[in-house]
Amino acid sequence: MSYLPEVLALAVLILCFRPLVRRAGPHVNLWFVGWLLLLVHFAVLLVSDWSGVSNPPLLLAARWSLDLCAFSFLMISEHAPGDRISSPIAALLVLPVLLQSGLALFARHAAGLDRLTVLLFVATGMYLLLSPSERSRQATVVGGVWILLGALTVRQDAQYATVISDIALAMMLLAAAWVFFRSAPQANRGVVAATAGLTGWGFTFPLLYLAGRYYPSIHIPRAAIELPICLMAVGVILALLEEHVSRTERMATHDPLTGLPNRRMFEERFAAALAEAQDQRTTIACLVIDVDNFKTINDTYGHGAGDELLCALSQRLLWHMTPRDLLARTGGDEFTALLGGVQDDNHLKFIAGAMMSAASVPLMIEGRPIDVRISIGIALSPDHADDIEGLRRAADLAMYSAKKRGGSLLAFAGED
Repeated sequence: MSYLPEVLALAVLILCFRPLVRRAGPHVNLWFVGWLLLLVHFAVLLVSDWSGVSNPPLLLAARWSLDLCAFSFLMISEHAPGDRISSPIAALLVLPVLLQSGLALFARHAAGLDRLTVLLFVATGMYLLLSPSERSRQATVVGGVWILLGALTVRQDAQYATVISDIALAMMLLAAAWVFFRSAPQANRGVVAATAGLTGWGFTFPLLYLAGRYYPSIHIPRAAIELPICLMAVGVILALLEEHVSRTERMATHDPLTGLPNRRMFEERFAAALAEAQDQRTTIACLVIDVDNFKTINDTYGHGAGDELLCALSQRLLWHMTPRDLLARTGGDEFTALLGGVQDDNHLKFIAGAMMSAASVPLMIEGRPIDVRISIGIALSPDHADDIEGLRRAADLAMYSAKKRGGSLLAFAGED
């Protein structure tokens, strides 16, 4: 049976997948590489099928492209790029897999390659488990799998080598499914479908072996074997699309530098909180927080240092926020906070004072201590205003009043 349908289907998938990779970002390029390798696998099988002659180099190319495809999916399975296994270690990890496939195909030992394969599986697995620089869920899972494969490869013969090679493929795909699901930010439809596809694809190898050994009369349709691959492809595309939509929505409502809500989201949340406070006749506070002499800091240390300062300051301010409060970046060096459930002025002064104390501790930017001072203006609802614009304006005027008095102060609206 010709492999032409698989080649055409994968070619179409890759053409459709490439624009999605461009939108998702370079961190997902390995998905694209994996599909390309799978296309190479079926293309080589197609050429071998058309030639009608068993060609060992072609069969080896087909097997290696499938190994590399599964390994690519294993490497990309960790959603957080910073937690992925480093490239040099990945290159060492894939080497014993390729050696094992070569031993399985040619069914002979060559100059101690079987022992080298065992050594590489065990050594790289132990490194991942013990190295302090490779501390992630992916490194732990892959390290355990590689050590297990090393134990299995101790015994090598013509038939067993083929079984081990299939086990390695199955374990790479099952490990990819586990890491992909466990590291996903949320278990959406795409993640579930991709995980199911990777799991099903991984189980096809032992099932085919068992069926061939114990039930040789049973014919398993190739379409049924390749169904998990189709499910995985659909799942990956859905997962990347949902990730792209989620990232786009977040960019529309959050500040790209600090990750805090932006003005648009703050005003939406503020309106809802204000309406709730009016219904329950409770008090909410609006705080406008501005960095003193921020332009001088930028001019002296550079804009990069200024950006680091804003990120660090935003984290320090968040220390004193409760889940019902909200902090947003609403200007270049301006933050606006919404505090709910305010008990009295003393309670509010305590929180604002804690913010000022946290901010005043020198920040280490590029190895240099930088003194930071902030001014805070405070307005209360309904005392100073009962609408969003009125509260913000009152808090803003109070903040400028604090700056005029030398900065590093907090001021309430209406104070002289």
